[in-house]
Amino acid sequence: MEPIYGLAKGILKPWLKLWFRWSIEGLANIPQNGPAILAFNHIAYLDAFAASYVVDAAGRRPRFLAKSDLFEDKRIAWILKGSGQIKVQRGTRHAPVALDDAYRALERGEIVVVFPEGTITTDPDLYPMTGKTGVARLALVTGAPLIPCALWGTANVWPKGYAKRWRPRQDVVMRIGTPLEVSGDERSTADWRAVTAQVMDEVSVLVAGLRPAVPDKRRAKKSAA
Repeated sequence: MEPIYGLAKGILKPWLKLWFRWSIEGLANIPQNGPAILAFNHIAYLDAFAASYVVDAAGRRPRFLAKSDLFEDKRIAWILKGSGQIKVQRGTRHAPVALDDAYRALERGEIVVVFPEGTITTDPDLYPMTGKTGVARLALVTGAPLIPCALWGTANVWPKGYAKRWRPRQDVVMRIGTPLEVSGDERSTADWRAVTAQVMDEVSVLVAGLRPAVPDKRRAKKSAA
């Protein structure tokens, strides 16, 4: 029982449902019970909220790997900590702890949500970047289903480096792929890279299918006078 998660869900879910126009495909590909790893592309600050919404729509509760900087932001740190999200301390000796926490979540039969790129894509056209290997390591060690997922439209709302555009009823489209068949040695860095490339290739295919549905409407920030 995590009361903070219930509180956040009670506040955010109704707002997300009403504020955006959602189109979700492949929702049945998220298992109704048991562990799974959902790997999403990352194009905007809104993505975690969108991923939460779709996992909740499947009747499951998401457990995110989130970079440590977010846990230092007093505006949202209490939600992340109180809802049991997983802190990733990248570039430190504590970084492997996040994978250990994710392993345990999967062993408990939970849904773990990962943005394999590790950050919002820097590609000017929002194409996915090369993924980090943590997602592959999770899949190879636990055997949990690895499911490629795509989202689009969030960059029109809360992008990085562009003007925010919070008008209501904007389109957010999501596509949940089918679980991948992955194999390899959990100790092999070559296999980590191969599985990571496999899932990012599938994510890229899903993203390509969504792009025509919602035009990229990002606008440059207004310069200070």
